Amino acid sequence: MGLYQFQVFKMVADKKSFSGAAQALFISQPAVSLQIKTLENHFGTRLFHRDKQQVTITETGRILYHYVDNILSLIDQAHKDISKFVGSVQGPLALGASFTLGEYVIPKILGAFHKEYPQVKAVLQITNTDHIVNLVLKHEVDLGLVENFVQNEDLNVRPFLNDELIVAISSRHPLAHKQSISVQELLTLPLVLREKGSGTRKIAEERLAEEGFYLEPNNIVMELGSTEAVKEAVEAGFGITIISRWAIAKEVRLGTLVPLQVKDIYLQRKFYMINHKGQLKTSVVEEFISFLQSHCTRNNFVCDFSLVND
Repeated sequence: MGLYQFQVFKMVADKKSFSGAAQALFISQPAVSLQIKTLENHFGTRLFHRDKQQVTITETGRILYHYVDNILSLIDQAHKDISKFVGSVQGPLALGASFTLGEYVIPKILGAFHKEYPQVKAVLQITNTDHIVNLVLKHEVDLGLVENFVQNEDLNVRPFLNDELIVAISSRHPLAHKQSISVQELLTLPLVLREKGSGTRKIAEERLAEEGFYLEPNNIVMELGSTEAVKEAVEAGFGITIISRWAIAKEVRLGTLVPLQVKDIYLQRKFYMINHKGQLKTSVVEEFISFLQSHCTRNNFVCDFSLVND
C-alpha cells in the first residue's frame, strides 16, 4: 500500500465523486478508479457504492477513512516535528498575491520572514484575485493572499489584515491642508482611478453605492491599469484618487501625496488568506502562516484569523 493511494481514497471520500477527486488531484478519472480498485482488492471489500448520481462510502470505507485520516495527519506532523528537531525550516514556499498586497504589503513581510528563515526559498506571483484562486485550486501555490472575499467550497478563507481606502491628493492641491473630505465634495472633483474590475475600485464603488452615491463618468478623467500609474498621475496634478492606505505609505513619508479620510462613510475592507482544503500544509507553510499572524499582531493591524468557511 502506498501513501498516494490513501490520498486518492480520502479525496474521493471528501468529494463524494471520482471526477471531483480527479479534478482536485489533477489526474485522470480512470487513474482514480484504478487506485480505488487496488485498495478494494487489497482489503477484499467495496469501499464505495457507485451509481450515476453519486458516490457514497461504505461502512468498511468509513473504517478505513478513520485510519487514513489519522495516518496522513501523523505523517504531516512528523514532517513538522523533524523540521523543528533539526532546527531548520527549509524548502520552497509558493505564494500568490493580488496587486495591492503583492506590491505594497507582502514583500516587506517576506523580507522579515527571510531574515528569520534564510533557507526558505519563497516565490511570489502577483496577479488578480481570480487568477490567484485558480492557482490555489490547481495546487500551483501554497497560499493565496487576496483583496476580495472568495466563496469556494474547496478553499479555506480567513481574513488576516485590515485595509482602509482613503482619498489621496497631491501635496500641492488646494485641499492638501485638510484632514477629511465629504462624499459630496469628493464626487465633484476630477478622479484618477484604476480600471473597472480592480479590487480597490470595486470596493470603493460598492461602499459608495451602499450610501446612495455613485461615481459619475464625467468626473473620471483617467482610468489606469496600475496603482503606480495612478499615483504618478495624482502627483502630477491630474486629479485625486481613492486608494489603499498601504499603497501610498512611501509617498506620504516623502511628502508628495496627502491622505484624506472620507467623512461619514465606511471605506474599509479586509485582505484574505486562502488555501486548498485538500492540500496538506508543509512545515514551511505552517511557519509562514504563524509568522504572518505574529507579524500582523506585533504591528497592531491584525484581523481575526478564524476561518470564514471550513
